[in-house]
Amino acid sequence: MAAGPEIELKFLFAERDLAKAKSLVAAASGARNATPQRLRTIYFDTPNQDLWNHGFTLRVRAIGESHVQTVKWIAPSGIQRYEWEAVIGRPEPDLGHIKNTPLARLAGKPSIRRAMRPAFEVDIERTSFMLETGAGRIEASFDQGAIEANGEKLGVHELELELNSGDRSALFDLARAFVSQAPLHPSLISKAERGHLLAGGAWGRAAKGAKPRLAKDMTCQRAFQEICRTCLHDFQLNLQGLEKSDNVEAFHQGRIAIRRLRAAMALFKPVVFDIAYRSLRDELKWLSGLFGAARDLDVLRANLPPPAPEDQASMRARELAGDCEVKCLRAHQAVVEALGGERARTLQLDLAVWIDDGRWQRQSSGIAEEPIPRYAGARLRERRGKLVKQGAGLAKLGSDARHRIRIQAKKLRYMAEFFVDVPGVAKDHKRLNELIDCCEMLQAALGAIRDEEALVEFMENEVGMGAAANGVAKTAILPACPPPRPKGGIAKELRKAVRSYSKLAAIEPF
Repeated sequence: MAAGPEIELKFLFAERDLAKAKSLVAAASGARNATPQRLRTIYFDTPNQDLWNHGFTLRVRAIGESHVQTVKWIAPSGIQRYEWEAVIGRPEPDLGHIKNTPLARLAGKPSIRRAMRPAFEVDIERTSFMLETGAGRIEASFDQGAIEANGEKLGVHELELELNSGDRSALFDLARAFVSQAPLHPSLISKAERGHLLAGGAWGRAAKGAKPRLAKDMTCQRAFQEICRTCLHDFQLNLQGLEKSDNVEAFHQGRIAIRRLRAAMALFKPVVFDIAYRSLRDELKWLSGLFGAARDLDVLRANLPPPAPEDQASMRARELAGDCEVKCLRAHQAVVEALGGERARTLQLDLAVWIDDGRWQRQSSGIAEEPIPRYAGARLRERRGKLVKQGAGLAKLGSDARHRIRIQAKKLRYMAEFFVDVPGVAKDHKRLNELIDCCEMLQAALGAIRDEEALVEFMENEVGMGAAANGVAKTAILPACPPPRPKGGIAKELRKAVRSYSKLAAIEPF
């Protein structure tokens, strides 16, 4: 049974771009084309996905007349996985061949063995090229086919670049060259994960942020990598739902994933600041801005009041709703078009490479090896102190100042949520959760006020323009579509914000 790490990068592409991508790879220096193979693979798990939930996949692949059983373990790296292979004589798993793998302990439980069954099937045609570069030997494989689970099918159009020998830089440099020349989209989502999501009916649905798998004994370097990989993965998972008709939540969760990633970079800046940091931060800010514009318009559309009974003013109110709908569609399209472009594709690749292999890891800094509880606790204490100072006199602050406080509360909440299950970060678990709750309530109250202000501004501007164009008095239109206020009014929301801030200021969690 062979074992070892795979160093690989995966890219998704549209079926129409297959010829372009293949010609690009075939033209690479020293490329040698292998004979296409048909690969039929069955993945096995329990109905509760116990193997997958513990980071394992177990599959049996039919290659000609033989069968190859593979155990994969998702290592603490977005671009590295460990695998163990064995040739077996049947299309079902042979658990005797996994005794020397990390899966042995889990699969050895009688309840797991009894419940294990086929979960989904992947049927693809693979065409591979062997690429020789000055710094390494890389296998480029195109997979075309489908994943099938519970009667549902999901097309597969994927390019995988795997380093066979040489330096990692050879893999990364080649990947950047390919991404700059063809519509290849970096992806941390494996075929196995797509299959499990399809089997569970969750593929293409909006996905809330996942918890990073952190432990008390992790160093700052490892914790940062795990957090960022989780955020980038969450972002890419939500991209699958952006072009669906019910895509509002996918846009929202995609935006949150970027914000969480930006929060992680800010929290760990003393650890990871290097020559690439500012550029990646600025590019994330650009992408976040596009998602933010779409999200703001989605909220505005949801908050628009229904028109009054039929008259000229209510006609304008319906026109107003139509105008808002058009703006939403344009904002959504701007995000989709940006994600299809080279800039966004390169950003995702550069992020994945920087997280795993950035220059910051080779800088002489003792902080990277510092235990995460001590570092995170100190940084969160500092962030909380700044928020408390900034929020003093909240009830009398203007709109812009309140908005800045809301952003800082949101960042602190995301940062604290990363470590909610890590002992030693806070004085106790209860106080850390209280801090998170206070940040969330402060964020929600100030957000409701800001949404109301944005709605009033939008309606006054749009209604004023419409009234001027149609010769109708602005005051005649506004009553037909009065903006709803948050329950109890802005004053009540502000009181909620002040109470949340006061409680946050009184908590001493770190």
